Amino acid sequence: MQRVLLSDLTSGMITAEDVFSMDNQLIVPKGIALTENLIARLFSFDLFSIKIEDEILTSSLENFSETSYAEKLKASPDYLAFKEEFKDNLDKLEFSLNALVEKNKDFDPHSLLSDTIGLIENRETHNTGMMDMILNMHDFDDCTYTHSLNVALICNILAGWLRFSPAEKELATACGLFHDVGKLQIPAEIMKKPGKLTPAEYQIIKTHPLESYKLLSRYELPDEVKNAALMHHERCDGSGYPYGFTYDKINRFARLVAVADVYEAMTSSRTYRDALSPFNAITYFENDGLQKYDPEFLLPFLENIVNTFLNQKVRLTNGLEGRIIYVNPVALSKPTVKVGDRFLDLKEIGNVDIEKIV
Repeated sequence: MQRVLLSDLTSGMITAEDVFSMDNQLIVPKGIALTENLIARLFSFDLFSIKIEDEILTSSLENFSETSYAEKLKASPDYLAFKEEFKDNLDKLEFSLNALVEKNKDFDPHSLLSDTIGLIENRETHNTGMMDMILNMHDFDDCTYTHSLNVALICNILAGWLRFSPAEKELATACGLFHDVGKLQIPAEIMKKPGKLTPAEYQIIKTHPLESYKLLSRYELPDEVKNAALMHHERCDGSGYPYGFTYDKINRFARLVAVADVYEAMTSSRTYRDALSPFNAITYFENDGLQKYDPEFLLPFLENIVNTFLNQKVRLTNGLEGRIIYVNPVALSKPTVKVGDRFLDLKEIGNVDIEKIV
C-alpha cells in the first residue's frame, strides 16, 4: 500500500481504501481499478492524494472474471456470516411480532432492536457493503418480517450517512423495525394476493399504518416509533395516507422511514412481480421524489446509494453489458457505462436505462 498524489495516478491502479470527499461522501470504494473517468472524478473533489495498492491492474476492466459481483459477494465469508445472523434475527422478529399481535408478554422491542443494530455494528463491512448485502438478501420470503428487518437496516445506514447522533441513529433503526407491524392484522389472502388488488382490498391494506400505531401504543415506546408507523405512507405533497398530511405535519422520522420503505419495497420481489433494479427505484425518486419525500433524507440517500454501484457490472435495456465508471451528479439514474471500448453516457443517449445489476 502506498499514498499517491492525484497527479501521479494512472488507469489500473487499485484503491486501497474507501475514498471520501471532505463532506464524507463516498467517491470511490476500496478495491476499485481506477479509470481515466474515475481519476477525473477524484480531481473534481479537490483531493491531494489517496492510498493505492502496490499491484497495478494491467488488463481491461472488461477482462475481469465472468463471475458476477452478486456471485462473488454471496460467496464471501462476511456475506455468509451476515446471512446466518440475518436468519436468526428474522426468526426472533417473527416470533416477537406475532407475540405483539397476540398481546402476550413475549414481545421484547429492546432485545429486537439490539439484535438488529448488532447485525451492522458487529462487522467490519462499510455501509456501502452492507447495502450490497441487503440488496442480495433475497433467499428469504419477502414478507412483512423480512421487509421490516431490511428497512430497519437501511434506516440505520441512512442515519449514519446523515451523521445522526448515536441516540438518533438507534431511534431511526427502531422506527424502521416496527413501522409495518399493522400488516400482521391484514388477512393473508390479501397480503399475498398474486394479482391486482380490488379497490376494496386496497382500502383494507391502507388501514395498516393505523393498526400499527394501535399495536405499538400499548407499549412504552418513543412517540417517534409510533408516529413513524402511523405516518410512513404520508407524503410531503399531501398525496399519502391515512390522513393526507403534508410535510409540516409528518413526523421527521416517518419522513426518513418513507424513503427506506419505498426503496426496499421496489428492490425486493413480490408475489405479483420480480425485484426491480435499484436504478428503477432511483429513476422513480428522481421523477417524483422531491415532491413526495423529504429532500433532507432523499438526496443524501440517492447520492450514497448510486456511489455503491461504481464499477459494478450492469445490463442495459438495449441488451448490452458493461461497468458503471462514472455517476452523473445531476442525473443519478443515468451514469456512464463502459461497454467494451465504448463509453456510453446514458444521460446523453436518453432512451437506454440500466435494467439489472449483474
